[in-house]
This record gives sequence, structure tokens and C-alpha cells, in this order.
Amino acid sequence: MAASQENISNRLKKDQLGLWHGIFQSFSHVAPAAEVAILITGTALVAEGSTPLVFLLAPLIVLLWLNTNYQFSKKVASAGGYSAFARAGLGKVTGDMTGWLFFFNEFLTYTGFALLSFAAFVYLLTPSITSVTYIWIPITLIPLLFSTVFVYRGVRLSLNYAAYTGFIETAVLTISAVIIIFRLGHANTLSVFTASPVHNDLSLIGLGLLFGLYSYGGTGSVVALGEETKQPNTTIRKAIIYGWLLVVIPLALNAYALTVGWGLNNISSFGNSPDPGVIEYFKYLGPFGGWIFVAVVLNSFFDFGIAINNSLTRMLYYLSRDSNILPKVISRVHPKYGTPYVAILAVAVLSFIISVVSGLIFGPFVGALVIEGAASIAFMLQHALATLSLPFFSRKERMMNITMHVIIPALALGFIGFAIFSTIYPVPAYPLNLPAYMVVAWIIIGLAVVYSLSKKNKSISL
Repeated sequence: MAASQENISNRLKKDQLGLWHGIFQSFSHVAPAAEVAILITGTALVAEGSTPLVFLLAPLIVLLWLNTNYQFSKKVASAGGYSAFARAGLGKVTGDMTGWLFFFNEFLTYTGFALLSFAAFVYLLTPSITSVTYIWIPITLIPLLFSTVFVYRGVRLSLNYAAYTGFIETAVLTISAVIIIFRLGHANTLSVFTASPVHNDLSLIGLGLLFGLYSYGGTGSVVALGEETKQPNTTIRKAIIYGWLLVVIPLALNAYALTVGWGLNNISSFGNSPDPGVIEYFKYLGPFGGWIFVAVVLNSFFDFGIAINNSLTRMLYYLSRDSNILPKVISRVHPKYGTPYVAILAVAVLSFIISVVSGLIFGPFVGALVIEGAASIAFMLQHALATLSLPFFSRKERMMNITMHVIIPALALGFIGFAIFSTIYPVPAYPLNLPAYMVVAWIIIGLAVVYSLSKKNKSISL
């Protein structure tokens, strides 16, 4: 009886989510409006006038990556997401390391983007408050508390909110970008879709892709909701594709509109501008359009916090329940809301600590770029392990298709390798050289944890 009660207490609620919930989990995990306001500057710092090229290449490369999610989701529906995929193809050790990287990636992304970038954006809107020492710390609590409360109260409730506000975000970004492009008139140019603005230096395009791929990569996050989705083997695959489409259109349009709208002759100042997105929305759409954009951006951070909380806490739940990497208490599920509430509370506390430490060392904006850079490398490595597992899984399941299960994964791995290599060579200036070291340290710790657990399990079995 006790064992039965324990199984019930750590079981997620089934059939909570439909297709639209899945689509806006994918959409919100990218947070297009917040990307336009903040993360696009990271790409523009290196890619400058070729930023639209990066935002055109990135979703096409990510589409190759999403083939992994799509193919695995036909058979695997688990809160473990990428970890469960890698485990199904290459075994428990690979699955555990994939989950370890996902844990690192999502934690840093949440703290770097949902919290620190939110504070940085508020700073940019109201520069006068920067004179108040450490005011950014309580500002980070706004998205933290908002997302924690919604996710704690139920996955369906949180994604209902994300879906309603996501529709508005899509409309505002798409219509606004079209208006800006129309107003540019003869300034419109196709040169921004080539490497000529960076003098054909492909290493700069590769480094720009680090942030561009990171921008679109969250569209696959819906796989972590497999245990709570109706008919997951079909619903999640549709959500992956539709979510990708819903993200590509507004992001690509805005990357082009804002780059050309800034002016290619002055593009070197784009990435260093306090907030080129807000500046250009006010310039081309006036105060009314500008403040609508600001409101949409602020809410985009909230939606992002909800989406990443959903995927991150399910991974922690899975690593506790199925992999034993984390303490069993993390897998407890709320008896009323059906959410992994211990994982949710742990994420809230630890992410706040990480954001404060990073912000104190580098400041909220640079601190966000540093930990998002580390998260991006970890994200690509976790996806590489899952992608590498796909041919082995398809062979075991006797569903091998050379194109879908071998050729596309090989192409995806090639692009992942190129993007990672571009982050370490040439070596970026301090502090953007730190992310690679952070990831290496995390991998070493993970290998030690997985190895010790495997030895412990063998001794128990003996």
C-alpha cells in the first residue's frame, strides 16, 4: 500500500494539454518579442549587417535539429524530453548526461533571459533607476514570482495564459515589422542576406549563429510535456512544426526590419545600442506603437518564464524519478494541481541565487550574455547527443529511414559542430570566453556524478 501511494504521489496529471497548448509552449520558450528587444543585440554585436542572414539560416538549421524531436516523439512521450530520447537510443549513461546538460542549459537560460534580461530591459526603459544601487535584484523577482505562481498552479492554466497573450504578441510583431519595412521604401536591400556586410568573414556568421540558433532552439521544448499531453505521439509532433512556423515569421521579419531600419552605414552601433528594438519601434510607429511593443515585450518575458519553467521542472522531475541523479524528493507532485511542486520551488530559489551572483559579477546585461552563452553551448551538446541517438533508436525499433534517421541527423550534427567551434575559435574577448569553460566544468562534474551512481548501482545489485 505504501509503495502504491508513493507512485500516485509522484505522477503527473495526464491529458491536461492539447495542440494549442503545445504550440504556445514552443512559441513562448522562444519569446520572439523579448528576443527582438534583447537577444538580437547579441547576434548583431558580431554579425552586424548580416544579422538577417543569421535569422534566416538559424531557423532552417534548427528545423534539421527538430527532426530529432519529431522522429522520437512518434514513440517516446516522457517528461525527460531530450534525456529520454538519448536514453532510448544509446542507453542510460548517455541519457543521464543529456539530462545533465539540459538541466544546466535550462537553468542558465531561465536565470539569464527570464530574470536578468528582464531587469536589463527595465533598466533600458528607465535609465534613471540605475542610480539606485542593486535595484535590479528586486526587479528580477517580478518575472520569477509571476512564472512560479502560474506553473505551480497547473500546466494547463499556465499555457492557457501563454496562448492568449502569444496570439497578441504574434500579431503585434508581424504587423509592426511589415509597417516598418513598407516605410523603409528604397532603403530595403537584399545585401543583408549575404555575408558581405561582415566582409565575408564566416567565423562572424558562425558566432552570430550561436545566439541565432539559441533564439529558435526553444521550439522543441514541448517534448518535455509528453506525459501531460493528450495523444502525445501525434500532438507533440504537430506542435513542434506549427510552433516553429509561428516563431520564424515574426522573428525573421523583425531581424530584417530593424537591421535595415537602423541603417547599414551605422550598423556597428546597433549591437551596442541600449535597446535598438524599442528605439526603432518608437521611431517608425510613434509613441502608440512603441508603448504597445514595450508592453508585449514585458509580457513576452513572463510567457518565456512560464514555458521554460514547464520544461525545466519536468526535467528535474524526470532526473529525480527515473535517473536518480537528483534526490527523490524532487519528483513529488502536488496532490491538487498535479505539478512537480518541489522542483518548481527549487528552481525558483536556485535561479534567483544564480541571477544575483551573475549580476553582481558582471552586471545584469553582460551577466545575462555570459550565462546565456554557456547555456547555448550546453543546449547544442544536449541536442547533439539526442540526435546521435536517433539512428540507433530507429534501428532498434526497425523503422529506419536513411534520410530522416541518418542523413538529416548527420547534417544537424555538422551544423552543431560548426556553431560550437565558432564559439571557441577565434577565442572571444573576456567575458564571452567564459561560457566554454563553464560548460567543460559542468560536463566533468556530470561525468563524475553519473560514474559514481553507476558504481553505486552495481554494488547494490551485487
